[in-house]
Amino acid sequence: MIKVVSYARGVARATATGQYVQREDVALETYDGRILADRQAVADEIKAWSTNFAKRAESHDVGAVRLSLQGVADTTEGRETYEKAIAAGFEGHRYAYRLDVTQKGELEARIVTAMAGAGKERFRVREERVGEEGRGFTRKRLDLASEARAKERITVATGLAPDAIAIAPGATSHGRDGVTYRLNKLIEKGPAIDDRGRAIANVAETKTAAREWGATLRSQSSRDTMHLIVSAKAGTDVGALTRAARAFLQDRFADHKFIFGVHTDKEADGHVHVHAVVAVKSESGQKLHPSRETFSEWRQVYAQHAQAEGLKIVATSARERASSQSYGPKDKAIVEAADRPRPTREASDRAYAADPANRRLIDNARQRIAVARTNPIRLPLRAQDLKFVNEGVQAWRTIVTEQPANAQAKDMLERLLMAQTVGSIVQTIGKRVEQLTKENPTMAVTSEQMAKDLRLMNDAVSRTSDLLQGETKQQFREASSRYLETLANRVDLQRASEHGIQQMTRAEVEAIAGANADRLIERASGIQQREEREAAAAARLADRAIAAERREEATAGIDPTSQRELRAERAIVAGAQKSAAQETREAAAAREAAASLAQHPADRLSPTLLQSDALAQLRAEQEQIIREIEASEGAQAQSTKPQRMT
Repeated sequence: MIKVVSYARGVARATATGQYVQREDVALETYDGRILADRQAVADEIKAWSTNFAKRAESHDVGAVRLSLQGVADTTEGRETYEKAIAAGFEGHRYAYRLDVTQKGELEARIVTAMAGAGKERFRVREERVGEEGRGFTRKRLDLASEARAKERITVATGLAPDAIAIAPGATSHGRDGVTYRLNKLIEKGPAIDDRGRAIANVAETKTAAREWGATLRSQSSRDTMHLIVSAKAGTDVGALTRAARAFLQDRFADHKFIFGVHTDKEADGHVHVHAVVAVKSESGQKLHPSRETFSEWRQVYAQHAQAEGLKIVATSARERASSQSYGPKDKAIVEAADRPRPTREASDRAYAADPANRRLIDNARQRIAVARTNPIRLPLRAQDLKFVNEGVQAWRTIVTEQPANAQAKDMLERLLMAQTVGSIVQTIGKRVEQLTKENPTMAVTSEQMAKDLRLMNDAVSRTSDLLQGETKQQFREASSRYLETLANRVDLQRASEHGIQQMTRAEVEAIAGANADRLIERASGIQQREEREAAAAARLADRAIAAERREEATAGIDPTSQRELRAERAIVAGAQKSAAQETREAAAAREAAASLAQHPADRLSPTLLQSDALAQLRAEQEQIIREIEASEGAQAQSTKPQRMT
């Protein structure tokens, strides 16, 4: 397997990547055969590369701004004036702000704003020199066009003259991480309010805001190095793997600088890795832009070099190996941060793991890792997937013919043949069910013919299922059962039609829904249990926040600092209580949905139920089942109408 796990920009990040590869005293080899034995050697090497790095700086995506309105005091009217000014001046931008009181009793706004706004507007920060050379200083300001537009909007909203408005930009940052960092700095001295009126008072809320702002940042960053990984199974000859990797890198990146090393510390987990850091820009000035076709070519070239070293490797993609969903370093980082908070960021990681908004993300990452480690056979349920599996069968069959003693090739061929067989069965069943359930007046199919086909399909599914195990067996059962349930419903409706029944009661429709109803009820019950767990967790967090607030109230004095800290605690409590209330409402909606489906599976869920992602998916699935049944009822009623004599 070959994959790119990250890119880096600048000397510092590229050096950090190289030193990660060099961890645990792994010796790194350079493009020209030198050995880098320690971290300093890696740093010196990357520094030498940097003369060819891109000179373009990262985009300034988020910045700190201080807004001052001359003569506006800390009163209710004054705060309303600032709210109008901020909303107008930063219109079209994502932002969050905190109001402070100066020693003069006037208000001042501390703002974190996305530099990109609506349309083509973008705040730009310039530096200018004030005073004489050697005795002056450098200050930041918005460029004249940005400042003029913002002040004009504030003047219209508040009536203040432009010379009474001061907009002083501060430090800027890049990307979503920059948003998180700037917002965390903003809330150090008190909670903030965002452009949608929501409180931001803790690290979990800053991370949520960063995710929301991400799409609006219009971030740009150059790439200087690429971190590439070549994987092999545990037990692979390390010397042969090193030679194959060296030959591959020299073949594909002959005009690029690179370093690489072999990691064997994960061999107990079933694999070893070659890590390579490659300069994106070649000596001739060409940059790497790998595409899907590029990776296919890299796999083929690497396989050739590996086979030349006696390694039994073939160039196939995950689909061609019937390999199940993989996971990446992002999934691994998500799970590690949730399970083992980093010592230097323990509070942040714990808040991230405790945030209900992140729970599904963490669970999905865990699931992808678990599936990838067991690597069940991935069933080709679509024609395109089956095409890739067929190509894989041909490739592995060729290797088995050429290398009869190659046990790995035999195992892979057996795996792919199983995927090919099972995938073909599922697709054949799907096509036959589609034929039988499609209305065709010229070739009417009787319920007896349908039932016979259904019995044959059930037998085929049962025999095939007995050959499968674990996750692959579950995949097959779920895929085939959807088709068989559809056909079983149609058999019942066809039989009713043949007996002259033109109208059916709701109870009869529910009886025909059968397994579909059971599946919906089971899904609703699972959603209910999950929502109730999340509601309980949110309630515990709210209780802890309230306890912290009470401790703060007991110790807070009347000085401004204590009062600010108390206001911050109250904002945190409000946020925690709001989250707990939302989770409680979602749990109640899930309970109502589960009860409704248990009593009347064919009755549509009430549109007044509180929407959550899980309930929206459940409602969509129920609607699909009901539409299928209603379409079948309509078709059967049409077919039983008396024909007019001519």
